Amino acid sequence: MYNVILWKDNDNEDIHVFKNKPTFSELYKLIGCDLIEIQQGYTDEHKTFDMYCDEESKLKNTTYPNKRATKAWYAWIEKNNRYHLPGDHIAGTVAIVKKQKFKPKEING
Repeated sequence: MYNVILWKDNDNEDIHVFKNKPTFSELYKLIGCDLIEIQQGYTDEHKTFDMYCDEESKLKNTTYPNKRATKAWYAWIEKNNRYHLPGDHIAGTVAIVKKQKFKPKEING
């Protein structure tokens, strides 16, 4: 099972559950795009993760920054000593694919 967490540019979040790892076709529909760009983010838990973004989001009407995704992207940039253009940001809806981890059931007996 996989969770696809959508970070929206209005600070909302949606979660979609998939039995199998979602395909790019499925991600295109969730993000609302035709071309996916993969960026990395970094969490407070010291983990790097992939963010699936609309490659053309800044060319569309979604020019508002996705604050949560941009913050994670800046953290990854700083951790890895990378650079970005001043004022650059992540725009639009961002998808994060996360495999669910299940604990084995205890056997009573």
